[in-house]
Amino acid sequence: MTGLAALAAHLDYTAPEHREGCTAKGWEVDYRIHTTFRESAYSGHSCPIGIEDRGACGHGDEYQELVVRIYCPKCGAATTLDAELPGMPMVFDTTRLGMGVKPRRCGQVWIYQGPPPRLGILHDPPGDPQWYLVARRNALRLAPEDIVGAVEPAIGPRGGAAYTVSYGLTEMSAPASGERPTPVFARHSNGLFFPNVTAAARWLDEHTVAPVPAGGGYTA
Repeated sequence: MTGLAALAAHLDYTAPEHREGCTAKGWEVDYRIHTTFRESAYSGHSCPIGIEDRGACGHGDEYQELVVRIYCPKCGAATTLDAELPGMPMVFDTTRLGMGVKPRRCGQVWIYQGPPPRLGILHDPPGDPQWYLVARRNALRLAPEDIVGAVEPAIGPRGGAAYTVSYGLTEMSAPASGERPTPVFARHSNGLFFPNVTAAARWLDEHTVAPVPAGGGYTA
């Protein structure tokens, strides 16, 4: 769906909270990867894939666990996140994740980089971002009402490189219990092509207005 990768890179992230009165701005973050066993370890699990290598199958008793600890040395606030690794972890930088890259200003809006089409490890060339988000403010964490639209590469009417835009952020469907709705763009600049990302962002700035919540969704 249009723009989902860029939206997922920037929306719905949160951070732990420091204890009341703490003036620290950041956190210490460490992670550990280790082999562990399910509660039913050695329960007679059998899988043809794991006959010679117990760790080869993805649903055996033995698996690689990731533990992330986030803590503040100043106030003592801390949390841990546990997850089972689906495979070998890879090292990325912000350009490959499409998040954490400083946005650039364009008129009254800000252009945020989205993820590239191919996520490689550090020594692989990531290529240009597949999507860009255009937002109304410069912030570490964006909310749906901040989003003006998305810019994506396209092929122009004469076969050359160009860009198109999507806008009108709304909700795709009712979420599962406890989850937020999935945001999508309802409108697309059919027939309109722009020579670069900046021109596309300027068009969004000039042709869209700040969204207003309506019926649980967002419209432009």
